[in-house]
Amino acid sequence: MSSSPVVKLGPWGGDDGVAHDITVAPQRLESITIRWGKVLHSVAFTYRDKDNQLHTAGPWGGAGGEKEDPDTITLGPSEYITQVDWSVGPFKLKEIEHCITSLKFVTNQASYGPFGYAVDSTHYSLPVLNNGSVVGMFGRAGDYLHAIGFYVLPETSLAS
Repeated sequence: MSSSPVVKLGPWGGDDGVAHDITVAPQRLESITIRWGKVLHSVAFTYRDKDNQLHTAGPWGGAGGEKEDPDTITLGPSEYITQVDWSVGPFKLKEIEHCITSLKFVTNQASYGPFGYAVDSTHYSLPVLNNGSVVGMFGRAGDYLHAIGFYVLPETSLAS
């Protein structure tokens, strides 16, 4: 078999907002777009499926943030996400008990973020071992990103 099944991990965060997920299994993450301020406002991403077709998910969440334009991470052809770090905490200004307060992506070539501010938050880290990678996301969102989970593609096995 030339590919491994994708593993769904999470979500972490609060129960507010609406559930968001993808319908086609991801094989490679291409880009991530984030709106953020004191907390994460929204996330969107593009990914490829097993047939190399491009899909877009999101934006999940609101259009706010500190900057007019969101931050976009575009992964290079041989770049893949090896770790995600994030935090969950309150957004006291809006009386939200649990939302995503920061998000950071580490690839085999660079580190992006953190986006947001992890004040009074619980920190989480998802390292992907053995040449596996994060290939997609799911979560809950309203005006903000309330919860996040990840699709992980374990190491591809070329043996039959």
